[in-house]
Amino acid sequence: MARVNGVKRRRPRRLETRPLGRSSSHFKRDGTPKKSYRTAQEAASAAQLAWTLEGVDLNTYRCDHCFQWHIGRRFRED
Repeated sequence: MARVNGVKRRRPRRLETRPLGRSSSHFKRDGTPKKSYRTAQEAASAAQLAWTLEGVDLNTYRCDHCFQWHIGRRFRED
């Protein structure tokens, strides 16, 4: 590790991207991870806030990848 003024520099954090050939509810369409919530209550509050501010109907679900909670659209709109 390189040192700057006697302080150890951290490595830049690698972005977590979607594994090729796998679709997962953990990732957005662009391949970046979705925002995760520690509890179902936090996710439900975020979904309610999205409904209140933007009128977007979202549901909450437990992720098989990170075992935390995410929110997503109830019905896919293409």
